[in-house]
Amino acid sequence: MKNIFKIFFVSALFFSILAGCGVKKTGESASKDTSKNEKIVVYSNSVSNGRGDFLKEEAKKKGFKLEVVDLGGNDLFNRLIAEKDAPVADVTFGMNQMMFATLKKKGMLSAYSPKWIDKVDKNLIDKDSKFSPLSEQRVFMIYNSDKIKKNKAIKDWKDLYTNSDLKGKYIVPTNLGGATSNAVVYTQLMNFQDKSGKLDISAKSWDNLDKFFKNGAILSEGQTEVAALANGDVDYSYTFLSNIPVVEQKLGVKLGVVNPPYGVPQTVEQVGILKKKHVSESSKKFVDWLGTSEFQGKWAKKFGTAPVNKDAQSSINSRVKEVMKETTPQKIDYSFVNDHTAKWVENIELNILK
Repeated sequence: MKNIFKIFFVSALFFSILAGCGVKKTGESASKDTSKNEKIVVYSNSVSNGRGDFLKEEAKKKGFKLEVVDLGGNDLFNRLIAEKDAPVADVTFGMNQMMFATLKKKGMLSAYSPKWIDKVDKNLIDKDSKFSPLSEQRVFMIYNSDKIKKNKAIKDWKDLYTNSDLKGKYIVPTNLGGATSNAVVYTQLMNFQDKSGKLDISAKSWDNLDKFFKNGAILSEGQTEVAALANGDVDYSYTFLSNIPVVEQKLGVKLGVVNPPYGVPQTVEQVGILKKKHVSESSKKFVDWLGTSEFQGKWAKKFGTAPVNKDAQSSINSRVKEVMKETTPQKIDYSFVNDHTAKWVENIELNILK
């Protein structure tokens, strides 16, 4: 009887272990399937002109299912703020360090250090790991170098509105909903800081900005800043670094770049995970993949970006490298800009763009 009981007990224990293993295996499989099929909502201002489709295609190859929302920089920022208490996005990328710093102050970002962060210059990394750098961006004036020789091109933003021959011959932003149009404004305002002036900017600077907008030309519906230049509608416009090789190839135009004596705005696009009750592992894995040298290298080759991941920098487009050499980063107090941007935009929209 004792032997029979022992056999029965050992058999029961054996089948119990097998059953337990079976449950664990099933559970693990379900967990993996859930992670693989879990949708990640991505908000970005860097997915226009085919970037979003490319991102989704590449992400799909890695098992990520993305819903990508394309918005201009300011519109994206405002959307995130509006959804602060009930965030829809899981991940956001493309905005500059100023915007991400504000999201951080508002407690909207979840701390996470991507696996590739050690490949980035330490000076670019947020000390609290609330957001991480992806690529460098610059904004500047451009012209058609086939029509205007470099020695004949203007040298500064002020040359646009102080030269009567250029009235209506340069593009100005129609609104300030994007980071690029904002940079066009603050690169000029930052030369005239005045604590006694309106919104800490001198009266002369506000007067100059008013002339800049009023003497410029606005885009026709459906037209882009660079297309207007390529078509010969205007002599000068503006764009951002990674757009140069893309539009040059698409429109068949060689662009000249204006580098004012004080330089051009230089920012760094970031990525961050929104703080939610449950931050999915899929979101973390997506960020781990997004900043890799593998993807950033492909992204750089196809869309002209300048990744900060050192292992991906060999993939930077030769034309982008050329433009980087031709332009000098402007010394800007981005904390000052960040603290004033909203009020500057409001003032411009109410009193200049009215």
